[in-house]
Amino acid sequence: MIRFPFSAFLIALFLLFNTGCSEKNYFEPENVEGSVNYDGELPAPIVEVGYEAATLENGQVVTKAGLQSYRLPEGYRYIAQSGTLVAAAGDCRPNIIYNTETNETVTVDLPRRLLAALFIPGTENIAFLIEGNSYGIYDYGAKKIVAKYASDQAVTADIRIANPMMLEQLVLIPTLDGKLVILNKTTGEKVREIIVGKGEEFNNIIFLDVIGNRLVAATPHRIISVSPKLMDAQSMEISDVIFVADGIYILAKDGNIYHCDTDLKILHSLKFPFAHFVGAIYGEFIYVIEREGYVIATDQILSTSNVFEIPDRIDDWLFTTEDALYYKRYYFKLHADVQESGNEAVTEERKGGAAESAAEEREISAEASVKEESDDLSTQKSGEEEESWFSDIWNALKKMTEPDENEDSVKEAE
Repeated sequence: MIRFPFSAFLIALFLLFNTGCSEKNYFEPENVEGSVNYDGELPAPIVEVGYEAATLENGQVVTKAGLQSYRLPEGYRYIAQSGTLVAAAGDCRPNIIYNTETNETVTVDLPRRLLAALFIPGTENIAFLIEGNSYGIYDYGAKKIVAKYASDQAVTADIRIANPMMLEQLVLIPTLDGKLVILNKTTGEKVREIIVGKGEEFNNIIFLDVIGNRLVAATPHRIISVSPKLMDAQSMEISDVIFVADGIYILAKDGNIYHCDTDLKILHSLKFPFAHFVGAIYGEFIYVIEREGYVIATDQILSTSNVFEIPDRIDDWLFTTEDALYYKRYYFKLHADVQESGNEAVTEERKGGAAESAAEEREISAEASVKEESDDLSTQKSGEEEESWFSDIWNALKKMTEPDENEDSVKEAE
């Protein structure tokens, strides 16, 4: 988390959990189908949540793959990982790269705390974003800065600070002031900047991914989708963005869930008055976590929904993966499916023994199928097709200029 004066930190936390809800209005479902209990405890409570992982008090880390066996050095927080190497940061401590096999650390000599990072494949370089909104490329083998730039100061930031990503020879670094900065991965030369959003507060990029032939990025106020020829955008107050199968789901701060295609065309929506979404679990179905202590279960086209209670109101660190919710020091793993029966959604109760194993296998199989389909799409972009697609995106990004904030319809890249 970014270091602020203590009062600013409290304000930031209050806004994170309360934005979108008035003092007197809370989500109150008409029907609650049942309750969900925790499945167990973590070895220690969560002390910080980031874009890709949650760090526990004992130094262990929960990533999208679940609880990891290694422990970071005392006082350090997970930032990014590649194989056995983990980029980590701590307050009033030097940034490090920690080897989970040898327990060795390499100091990263950057002037301020690391907020986001990417290990650049085939090199000993990391792309970095640090407090103060400076970014660039650092050679941790030679212990020197390859390139460093400064962007506009950002007083506040959402805790989900997206890590940089690669596109062929390009490194895309999300900044705290709503930009995507494109650097040459070898020289660190700046190629272009794209303005994703222009919010006055909490304007960092909270989602960044390549989906099909689209580059999708979002701040808490705006989401864009860039293809080689077009850029689409939607301006709204955003709590979270998730990608399931071939759909983009926007969890809005006004209590709406939007199902969009990769062009950001809204296909379906579902409204939950005064709901404040703080995370989501997703596989064959989508389970959205609501701040007052509920799980909203819905199918992928948002046609039906059920609401369940969870043991706690969400007022502390929460981290979600595709199949699990981690809160404080407890966790819940997805065991039951929400199935359609006629026009109604019904829940299948958890069953013991072989029935539970079969349910878990179906869930794992469904999610593996989605992942395999995604991997197949990535594999298809090989050889000349991959080179052509990346080349087209690269040219589009090089030509991209600042979008018109007042016009969020489809735009052609210049």
